[in-house]
Amino acid sequence: MLVTAAAPATEHTAPDRVARAVAESFPGIEPRHVAASAVPGLYRVVLGGDLVYVTADGRHLLTGKLFDLEARKDLTEPVLARLRLQTLRGVPESRMLVFAPQGETRYTITTFTDIDCPYCRRMHAEIDELNGLGIRVRYLLYPRAGIGSRSYDKAVSVWCAADRNAALTRAKTGRNPPKRSCDNPVQEHMRLADEVGLTGTPMTITESGERIRGYLPPKELLARLRGAGAPHASAPVPDARTP
Repeated sequence: MLVTAAAPATEHTAPDRVARAVAESFPGIEPRHVAASAVPGLYRVVLGGDLVYVTADGRHLLTGKLFDLEARKDLTEPVLARLRLQTLRGVPESRMLVFAPQGETRYTITTFTDIDCPYCRRMHAEIDELNGLGIRVRYLLYPRAGIGSRSYDKAVSVWCAADRNAALTRAKTGRNPPKRSCDNPVQEHMRLADEVGLTGTPMTITESGERIRGYLPPKELLARLRGAGAPHASAPVPDARTP
């Protein structure tokens, strides 16, 4: 998809022109990580949780994935994966709700969850099975109804409980936590969700930075994690011969 953006003439460098043009065309969304792409004259820009490409004059914007046909590599997803991991590294585990296996941890996932989301509840109902498979789950709270909603109040109350994990488990079964208030990271979690491109819950980020949208049964999730490449691995270009 191609979009024509306003092209300012007051900036002196291409990254400045690109950042200004995108900011003017998409007010309220800060363009981040402006950098040259693999294509001369084309710059990549993180906009929300997506990666877009903008011409050096700031006039034209492309959405979608960029592929290197010769190397048969996806050039977009590895960048997004690195940025997702960079975003999550800024959150200490003391600001998450962590459900860890009693035995060996084989994989760690970070999942944005909404207490009132049916598929989030289904995922959490299987937390013991996930842990039994060696999957360590780090939750970030994302009440989809927004700040001030009942879901938001539940998330804050869970965080402020003496035993957060137990409170979350109870809340996931429909037992509302007693209303509490304290210093909490819920709004921080919501901001992070926007930065990594959350479109619904649950949404999981793997150790390689892959984004998994929606619910997967535990064994399917394990298979997905087993098949994940090393961090920042490039995805292959789709074969045009494949229907």
